[in-house]
Amino acid sequence: MASDSGLPLDPDSFAAGVTIWASPGLVTDPARPDLGSIAALTVLPSLSLHTSDEHPGAEPVDVIASNLLAQGFALLTAFDPASLVALPILREWVGAVSPDGRRLTVVTPIGTLYDGELAEQIPPRWHEAINRRGLLVLLVSTDATLRGPGQVTSMDDARQAGNIVAAQIRVQRHR
Repeated sequence: MASDSGLPLDPDSFAAGVTIWASPGLVTDPARPDLGSIAALTVLPSLSLHTSDEHPGAEPVDVIASNLLAQGFALLTAFDPASLVALPILREWVGAVSPDGRRLTVVTPIGTLYDGELAEQIPPRWHEAINRRGLLVLLVSTDATLRGPGQVTSMDDARQAGNIVAAQIRVQRHR
């Protein structure tokens, strides 16, 4: 792997420089009360990394999304609860919520994806939705933002462009 300057990237310094922003959300469809509310966590790395081959017309490939797809994530096609509950469940990924409900850790087979505080405004019934299903939907994109009034539009634009990957993980509470 090389940087824009053509120099090789040091994987250790690369990983140390990545910040992950995360925001909890709740997805509900009044027309589908049988599904209930679905707890989600939007996860945005602080940078994006793209690569492509040297053939004419080759499009850049998002390295983070590509890696997550290889681990079992799927492209997000819709934000409705029926689509979210149909996402793959990653058996080896585990989320853990702190006893006070303010901190979340997401552990993968190769390390920790996220270990931090949840947003100050956790949606009402978010914890209830996790407890009911035992699952959390992870939405990961390097092409969206969590800041500002355009968050929903930004996420929908990213989804329509095929730039959100998603999966479900099991969640447990620390006792």
